[in-house]
Amino acid sequence: MTGGSTGGSCTASSTVLCIDNTSGDKRFKVTTTFQTSQGGGSSGNGQAIPLSSLGITKGGMYWFFSADNPEVLVKVLNGCGVNNRFWVFITAGTNVGMVTTVTDTKTGSVQTYTNNDLTAAQPVQHTGAFVCP
Repeated sequence: MTGGSTGGSCTASSTVLCIDNTSGDKRFKVTTTFQTSQGGGSSGNGQAIPLSSLGITKGGMYWFFSADNPEVLVKVLNGCGVNNRFWVFITAGTNVGMVTTVTDTKTGSVQTYTNNDLTAAQPVQHTGAFVCP
């Protein structure tokens, strides 16, 4: 799915991860929401866990129910030298419904990845997510 304006920027928040292509550029904006019927039902925004304090700027994590229980790892890699695309990888240790949205703030292009509630989340290995540069 594509759309949006070009030349935007990412502002990190409690629900937004900003992922770098080059150091400090915050090129990719990531958000995730969740919903589940389990335990009487629950829904909301995933809470961002930036990993930059560990030197990791190409990815980050999210939690849904408790800050000490990470649910989702998201990373965006520069595969431009291989297939002229940026690659999005998502892995989650959950079976709740979730929608993860990754936006290329340089082009405005958007990719959305969905997992259905009560379904074990399958890994995403999208090696054609965004056009380079």
